[in-house]
Amino acid sequence: MSESVTGCQAVDRALSLLELFDERTEELTIAEAAAQLGVHRSTASRFLSALERHGLLEQHEGRYRLGLGLVSLAGLVLNRFPARAIARDVLRELRDEVGETVYLGLLDDREVVWIDQASGHHVTVNADWVGYRQPLTAGASGFLLLAQQPPDVIAELVETANGDGPELPSELELAAIRRRGYLVRVSDGDDGGSAGAAAAVRDHRGTTVAALSVWGPRHRVESRLHDEIVPALLRAAARVSEGLGYRAA
Repeated sequence: MSESVTGCQAVDRALSLLELFDERTEELTIAEAAAQLGVHRSTASRFLSALERHGLLEQHEGRYRLGLGLVSLAGLVLNRFPARAIARDVLRELRDEVGETVYLGLLDDREVVWIDQASGHHVTVNADWVGYRQPLTAGASGFLLLAQQPPDVIAELVETANGDGPELPSELELAAIRRRGYLVRVSDGDDGGSAGAAAAVRDHRGTTVAALSVWGPRHRVESRLHDEIVPALLRAAARVSEGLGYRAA
């Protein structure tokens, strides 16, 4: 017997269903959706069918995945953020100058959401980060944006970090990031590690609203960070900031 789900509860569960999809879960069956939502299969089927009718999901051989209808909605959202439009050419010019992948991450409450990317020419398998989110405690761009938060927010985010990510900056390191407006990170890994830098993008009020970053394999990037990549990154971030109305003192 199917359960009765109406009104706000139905909307909430349909949206929760969309949120089940991420980089690890690209497709779902009716049974998997029902189990994740804690509803009857018939209820999950109705939600999936309704989302498919509106183009938010598409079905292939009994499995559902995100649909192209979301692209139109995402485009409307992205067009609200002038940083993306202003930075578009800057990202590609910086990519060509340093030869590595460049990312633009926007501060959204207590997360960074990637809104644009220019992949380096060395990349053979492109990992597109546009649309993905990370907590401010999860990486270089997050750390840069974390440093700009009020002390009580920083303390809360550091306290609630699960410890599975990279080592968090100390208070002194966060203060240095605020002062410089950029940070450099080098990390180890089974594949040889990675290295990169992130720089602040500021709006007309002087508020840091986004992070521009360059990242690549450690063996190719680390020796070039301070003399080549960071200066180019700072020039690019300054151009985007100026486009947003920021004027350095």
